Amino acid sequence: MKEVYYKIGEVSQMLEVEQYTLRYLESTLKLKIKRDERGERIYSEHDIDILRLILQLKNEKGLNTTAIKLALDNMESNDSPAVKPVSDTELQLRELGVVLTQVLDNNEELLHQNREIQEQLRQLENRLDKIDQKRSQRIDELIELWKNEQEERKRSWLSLFRRK
Repeated sequence: MKEVYYKIGEVSQMLEVEQYTLRYLESTLKLKIKRDERGERIYSEHDIDILRLILQLKNEKGLNTTAIKLALDNMESNDSPAVKPVSDTELQLRELGVVLTQVLDNNEELLHQNREIQEQLRQLENRLDKIDQKRSQRIDELIELWKNEQEERKRSWLSLFRRK
């Protein structure tokens, strides 16, 4: 049975994305998309399945291309032949799912750590604000004290003239 290949325009319509998005994913994720004799991209069903998975991870799970690339690299590290039975592909997709779950868990942990750091930063900012308020209040008190002393000196000087 001969494998069916699709051109980039057809795949773009199937996946409801622009052609430049497919080219971007190919270049950033180092996808190995076949080309015909004219150098135009041709996509197999397997390629389309991988692209669907990538778009789902990107759009629904919020993964960036770096995380997706790590998962794909892990999937490709099995060094199996280019033509694989469907069961091998399904197994790889499951493995990819496990890796992506781990990546998501790591992302969640990083987000939790980020929230903790933000809370600590907020607490430090509050402490700095309190210290700044106390400093400003003390400066105001010292200025007021200095003004009172200056007033007292003026009175004292004037009182010298009045006594005579």
